[in-house]
Amino acid sequence: MPVSISAQYAHPVEHIFANILPTLAGPLILGKHLHFWMIISWGVVRMMDTHEGHSGYDFPWSIFRLIPFGTGPAYHDFHHSANVGNYSSFTSVWDTFWDTNTEFWEEYFPLGPRRSEGEHEKKE
Repeated sequence: MPVSISAQYAHPVEHIFANILPTLAGPLILGKHLHFWMIISWGVVRMMDTHEGHSGYDFPWSIFRLIPFGTGPAYHDFHHSANVGNYSSFTSVWDTFWDTNTEFWEEYFPLGPRRSEGEHEKKE
């Protein structure tokens, strides 16, 4: 059962390398060229994404639907239910690049992205 607040629970090493460093990477790279309120805004966006991605609800009004290659709660829920792949909750770019989301696409779209139902019926 997805519970958004539990998304913050992690082993200390995992919390540093999977939660803190990726969130702070942008502000650390930009350094003094980044305004304090922009850092705060980025932190709020990351928290909103984390909680929405782990809530189990796919809100139709979500601002994260505007992001190209955005995922959504169903995508990341597969990561927790199958304990494999779909590591990203923000976009699917890196999961596709490292081929860690293949099982998700095979389960949710068994016909594949380019095959129609007619083609599937012909093969059987």
